[in-house]
Amino acid sequence: MDIPFSRYTEKLPEEFSVRHKITETTEKRNFHLHRQMEIIFALSGNLKCKFETGEIDIPRNGLILFNQMDLHYIYPEDGSGICDRYVLYFSSNYISRFSTPEVNLLECFLFRPGNQPVVLTVPDRQLDSFLSVLSRMEDYNRPESGCSASPVYGRDLHLKFLLGEFLLLTNQLYTERFGPLNTAAYQEHARLVYDIYEYIGGHYSDNLSTDSLSRLFLISKTQLYHVFKEISGMTVSDYITEYRITRAKDFLINTDYSVEMIGQAVGYTNLSSFSRVFKEQAGCSPIQYRRKHAD
Repeated sequence: MDIPFSRYTEKLPEEFSVRHKITETTEKRNFHLHRQMEIIFALSGNLKCKFETGEIDIPRNGLILFNQMDLHYIYPEDGSGICDRYVLYFSSNYISRFSTPEVNLLECFLFRPGNQPVVLTVPDRQLDSFLSVLSRMEDYNRPESGCSASPVYGRDLHLKFLLGEFLLLTNQLYTERFGPLNTAAYQEHARLVYDIYEYIGGHYSDNLSTDSLSRLFLISKTQLYHVFKEISGMTVSDYITEYRITRAKDFLINTDYSVEMIGQAVGYTNLSSFSRVFKEQAGCSPIQYRRKHAD
């Protein structure tokens, strides 16, 4: 079924974007999610993050990290003035090759207490380092002005190097707070699981199974089960189900397509199966969920 659902799920035309935004409000006031990783660096101390199970205050000079499963929106406190923040998006594939056996640059997106986005506060002593990297990233990411402007030599590498440096700084804060992830083998498993996350994110409407993923990633079903469980805390099948239902929630909130069409778009062949699984996951029917989040 050829339905343009992609226009409703915020997806960047490129694999990387960084912007410094100073506005009176934020752009989105409804739940949404992204295929990309997202980091918001709040320079003003007036931003809050709403997600399905609660709400977080983002402190001044605070980082909040979103992965591809986070239904969320950001908003300012009423009457609190301007919202000053950097917004950074990137796909995991864009930077994953810069990880090493010792350092996984995506580590900070893996484990989150209470199944909610991680919030980190940048200490004053490191603030200049974070801002310098972000400013240089924004300079390299800015479109060339004028038809005669020459492209910056090595622009793509500059951006990746700077993103790697930013993630290295972020992971240092993360490990100071939560402790380092275990062994090199563990890091290798984490990279494999993030590759699987990325694949599921691009193929959730297909007929996915443990069998098909084990063949694709050249790993036995038994190994896949243990590695995926070790890193994610759930089975592959459970993750696929949770991801599909999360996508369905996004579509229910942000599109006017029928429940049946949305069920098919996220990989369910019949309405009854989709409705049953959705109710098991969300605690209500798809129609009830849509009404709950109606404007």
